[in-house]
Amino acid sequence: MARRISTSPLGHIEREILTDLSGSDLLIGFLCSARSTKRMFKLAKDRAARRYRTRLAIERLTTQGLVRQKGRRVSITDTGLKAIDSTISKTRALLGNKKWDFRWRIVSYDIPETHKKLRDAVRGILIRAGFKKLHHSLWIFPHECHELTELIRKETGLRKYLLYAVVDKIENEEHLRKSFPL
Repeated sequence: MARRISTSPLGHIEREILTDLSGSDLLIGFLCSARSTKRMFKLAKDRAARRYRTRLAIERLTTQGLVRQKGRRVSITDTGLKAIDSTISKTRALLGNKKWDFRWRIVSYDIPETHKKLRDAVRGILIRAGFKKLHHSLWIFPHECHELTELIRKETGLRKYLLYAVVDKIENEEHLRKSFPL
């Protein structure tokens, strides 16, 4: 079987970035239709609002000392890691008193290689919180942990790469029950 050889020097992520920066495709498409001009302005406004909220959140986290910003790069500080660890500890303390509701919580992530450090940090947080690994990027937990997953999503900025699910039944459940003190 012959392998397909890419003739483009750019990967899909690079093409997306360049397309976003140029905006020419959007502009040409919107100028072709008079009705779409309103839609173009709405998209531009939504994008500007999203960038503004993100910038404010980063400034707030920087002021609190949870992240540090160097130019365009943002990284989590030791204080930020301690804040996440504190949330994990509180979650564990709360779980010690709760009975299992016979529902499984699944966290799945598909974080690209460009965010490898954040992916490793997310994996570490899930392990410290007591999650068990089902597959490469699929983790399971028997108690409510939506607050923790939302914190991970907010603090890392990886919202679109994380998925949280609550499942009533799962294959091989007996093996999983033995993995957790239920």
